[in-house]
Amino acid sequence: MLLAARTDRGNFGAYIQLVRPFLLVMTHSAFLDCLSVDNAVGALYNFISGTNGIRAVPFFQHVCESLVSLHAETMSVANEAHIGKTLVATTTALREVLRRDSRARFNDDVPVLVESIQNAVQVIIGPTPSLFPAIILAQLGEVRAMVARAKGQLTQEQEPENLRSPTTTSVYPNMSIVPRNRHNNDKADITAIKIFPTCEEILSDEVDFLPSTDPDQPHFLSDTAERHLDTHFRLLRHDTFGQLKELLGNVMLAVDEDPLNPRFEFGDFRVNQYIGAHISYINFDSRRGLEFHISFQQPATTRRKSPSDRRKWWEESRRLTSGVLLSFITLHAGVIHHLFFIVTVRDTDNNKDYSLTRTEHQATITAKMASRDQADIKAAVNLSCQKTRGLLIEFPGILPATFVPILENLQDMQRLSRLPFRQWIVPDRVSGSQEAATDSIPPPLFARKAGFKFTLSPLLRPETAADQDIYIDPASAADDSTILDDMEARTHLDRGQCEALIAALTREFAFIQGPPGTGKSYLGVQLMKVIMHLKQTISLGPVVIVCYTNHALDQFLEHLLAIGINRIVRIGSQSQSTLLDNHNLQKVSPTERKTRSEGYLLHRQYDALDRLEERVMKSLSRMHGAAKRDSWPHLRQHLLKNYLAVFSQFRQVDEDGFTAVGRHPFEVWASAANASSKTGETADAQLEAETELHTILQKATTDVQSLSQQERLMLLQLWTREVQDQAMGVLLDDVEEADSSFRQITKIHDEVDRRVLQNADVIGVTSTGLAKRIATLKRIQCKVVICEEAGEVMEAHMLSALLPTIEHIIQIGDHEQLRPQINHFDELSLESKKGARYKLDRSQFERLSVGEPGRIRVPLAQLNVQRRMRPEISMLIRETIYPMLKDHLSTLDLPDVVGMRKSVYWLDHNNSEEGQHSEVHHKSHSNSWEVEMVRGLVRHVVRQGAYKSSDIAVLTPYTGQLQKLRSVMRNDFEIVLSDRDQDALEKDGFAVNTRLITNADEDIESLVNKRNKAPLQKKKLSELLRIATVDNFQGEEAKVVIVSLVRSNNKKKVGFLKTTNRINVLLSRAQHGMYLIGNADTYSHVPMWQKAMPWDFVAPDTRTRQFKSPSPTTFRGSVLKVDAGYPALGVCQNVVICVRPGVIQKACTTFFHVRNHASASMSPVSMYVGGRLAGKIAESVLLSSRTSNCPVAIPKLMSCATWLKMWRPSIAIRSSPKTFLDVAIRNKWLVH
Repeated sequence: MLLAARTDRGNFGAYIQLVRPFLLVMTHSAFLDCLSVDNAVGALYNFISGTNGIRAVPFFQHVCESLVSLHAETMSVANEAHIGKTLVATTTALREVLRRDSRARFNDDVPVLVESIQNAVQVIIGPTPSLFPAIILAQLGEVRAMVARAKGQLTQEQEPENLRSPTTTSVYPNMSIVPRNRHNNDKADITAIKIFPTCEEILSDEVDFLPSTDPDQPHFLSDTAERHLDTHFRLLRHDTFGQLKELLGNVMLAVDEDPLNPRFEFGDFRVNQYIGAHISYINFDSRRGLEFHISFQQPATTRRKSPSDRRKWWEESRRLTSGVLLSFITLHAGVIHHLFFIVTVRDTDNNKDYSLTRTEHQATITAKMASRDQADIKAAVNLSCQKTRGLLIEFPGILPATFVPILENLQDMQRLSRLPFRQWIVPDRVSGSQEAATDSIPPPLFARKAGFKFTLSPLLRPETAADQDIYIDPASAADDSTILDDMEARTHLDRGQCEALIAALTREFAFIQGPPGTGKSYLGVQLMKVIMHLKQTISLGPVVIVCYTNHALDQFLEHLLAIGINRIVRIGSQSQSTLLDNHNLQKVSPTERKTRSEGYLLHRQYDALDRLEERVMKSLSRMHGAAKRDSWPHLRQHLLKNYLAVFSQFRQVDEDGFTAVGRHPFEVWASAANASSKTGETADAQLEAETELHTILQKATTDVQSLSQQERLMLLQLWTREVQDQAMGVLLDDVEEADSSFRQITKIHDEVDRRVLQNADVIGVTSTGLAKRIATLKRIQCKVVICEEAGEVMEAHMLSALLPTIEHIIQIGDHEQLRPQINHFDELSLESKKGARYKLDRSQFERLSVGEPGRIRVPLAQLNVQRRMRPEISMLIRETIYPMLKDHLSTLDLPDVVGMRKSVYWLDHNNSEEGQHSEVHHKSHSNSWEVEMVRGLVRHVVRQGAYKSSDIAVLTPYTGQLQKLRSVMRNDFEIVLSDRDQDALEKDGFAVNTRLITNADEDIESLVNKRNKAPLQKKKLSELLRIATVDNFQGEEAKVVIVSLVRSNNKKKVGFLKTTNRINVLLSRAQHGMYLIGNADTYSHVPMWQKAMPWDFVAPDTRTRQFKSPSPTTFRGSVLKVDAGYPALGVCQNVVICVRPGVIQKACTTFFHVRNHASASMSPVSMYVGGRLAGKIAESVLLSSRTSNCPVAIPKLMSCATWLKMWRPSIAIRSSPKTFLDVAIRNKWLVH
């Protein structure tokens, strides 16, 4: 047998010739990565391993020794390559054995084997330039970590007094908590922690163990990589479940204390609760598995509705949507129970039994269990059998699919001790300043091959393409002036982009910072051009593009399509791009044919599930039937098999052949026991202690009719438990077998997806989507990962993006803009006092580029030329955050905002915010005065004709203000909200489909109709208007940005906009003009606002200097209340004429129509008929011309008069409109 074969001296060559093909096959990527045969591959490796590695370790040791001996016999370069590949295959096979057989990690000879392989590397390969040493040493590092972890060297628990910081850093409160089974989910090893909190954990008073992200603070793990994974797993899990556990704990205690009338508060936590909930039916579907139909009382608002209205309410409601987390709390026999479910099917069909709308009083939702733990399944089935009622709580903002894959992947990385680039991610302490950035980051592994160079030929300008190509040596410095000069002259990149490109290519772990408008995405596309060209010569596999948001991912992939990169596969169903429709994995995968063996395996697994469906439903039926206790059909088989003597006494046919009529003898016998139960004569614990069951059984064997009511009840309870326990055992075994079949089916489908992805040039996926598909993606031979928006990605998500085969990661982002979003801001954010210890919302990009005390920083290549903003806008962030930021020449040509005097303006006011006294709900703030002002300003800008509403963006920091703006402005515009803002509105309890009615909703028509009862047709001003929160507008831009700052209070509380990151994003979205509306005094104490607030731009609300007008129009208070639809905020009218009623035959009863200047050149003379409500209808003629000298005096109310006032010449003419026109044309005031 090959594994047991050994060779003598002189036969090493023949032995290696025999072993080498075996190792190459066993470690071939097509063999290891194929998901459909993964179980079979695992079985082979388990056989190779033997018991605790007893077969594999000696085999690998002998192969290693033979390779060293063979090298000594044949010293040649060709043999070195041959032997090197064999040694790589040996190391790979060893790693796979330890990955797949955890028991082999305890083999005492594994450390000796590792040292032998490392010595072999030095002997065989030596100083010769080669990739083999790096590959082998990396694999040996993983092997060492797995062995050390298995033996407890990395996870041993230390006493609290030994947990002392190596530095003098002082943190209060100091760490005194160590996870050590304080409840049943309090584990030192995160791989043993259940993702969803257990009932015991929820009810526990113990504080969660939350380690600090400061590596100098105490932790029971000594290995930095193990500690890093442990820390981010615990913090992310606490961020998800911390507040939820506290809420559920209070609810469960309230139910336990007063089951009939529990009182509990949900506080600021958004939940929907449903009373009278119970598991009405359990179903097993051969395609979806075990499902639970949970019924509950209809919400009060739906009970009196008609069936059609009830259905409409549920369809429009976003309650109980698929994927949402549910909590089911019950109290049975004095014991509190809790189970987590996830909604799977939401049906609103009135004709279906298990739907939300079937009856007036009861609704039903279909869900699956969040946990596959057998104890939870057993508890749910028992609650169903007992028809126990309880409370169902919905958490609309918690979708397990968004965080469970991340947490599970961190557990898997910890289990395998896998952390690529650990020397850069968790750097060791060094002497010297923390400001020093390392210059020792090597090139990617694939670029270390002798003679390798990057070529920039895809980036060369056409006129210089004929010249010699530009080559980048992997050892080149990013600031090499010779290369930079050549690149800048012959490509379309500026100097900062050239430097960043070199850094990205020549560092295996590269960071690129892109301040606003500097072209981060553009540089990413240029990088892709170089890498795609490189794929023609070396094997890189598909390049994985990871983005935090779906929108950013769609944009980046569309850019790649535009430059001719077509072999793109996009993972995830949330794409909004029509260009990417045919590139989605869901559409591409069905075109890939399954192999014959895959088809056979699928057919076999589906057949097995069909059989299991019948068995599971039978077991469920037995359990529900046995719960009735007096049901002879459900107990008959059990008594026949286990209690034959008792069974024979319940025969309907006696020994003489006579058949008893009426009720079955068993039912008659059992009815007495049930009567005893109903009258209170229960078999309590005291009776069970006094009466031995075996005595009762002996008595029943002789004469079952002689048993008392109490004895009969005890016997029935015994038989019921036995039937249910047997059925439960069968059920759990069948469910486990079904889960195995489902996993195998998933692997087969994933294997088809893997083949599609492996053949792509580019794979696009969000950070969450990557974690969901990690089982597939980690089997893809991918060497390059590019992460966009890296500054917004939580470190836990970034760790998940480090695929096992990765050799090169490029992170592009900006840590000076928005940080990752977390749930538990007060406790875990670096911006809060308590959260400074944990810094969960600090990205890996920020942590490593800024650096930590006593540790090196990752060098940062910064883009420094912005092409988005006018200089007066970019100045606001250049003087506060980016001193090196330059304006591209093209920004000098950006136009002024038509109809506005200045491009940057702050409209100051002192109108108080709403909700300033309700600080509990931190996103509830709004300011109605600003809502009206924003509406008027948007209308004014659009009416100038130079901008469509789609060129304008309205930003605000609060969802409360977002909802008010959306409600008010939907009268004039088609409002567009991003998916993230819609989710934010829902998460904060605002109904997305509900229109808020305010005074500001009254538009022109409603005012006119009230007075004249003459309805007019509403016209949309344009197609769409973007309204967004600041947090969800990073990466976006607009020609004109209008900002509602909201906060206006005496305490000078500014909330979200006190941090430089959010202020930076807010100030850097506009291209042509930016207009802020807010209380300058409220924001004046914030350091960045002090620097970014040019006081010559700020005007009190009693002047409108920002509007182009030779003489400003005065107004006080809300100008919109003065004139909601007429020349908004004093818009300049070229000529205003007011004549007597009757001069113009047809009277118009609306406000003035506004004539925009931008279209004057297309229509030299334009006449509009209009009027102004001022006691009685007045007719007016509004003319516009090309002249720049326009009348400006626009009174609040235009009264009837016959005097005409003109700006040029300054004369008054008393005449008819026709006479006026003649004079105007003759004097060239207007051109006919």
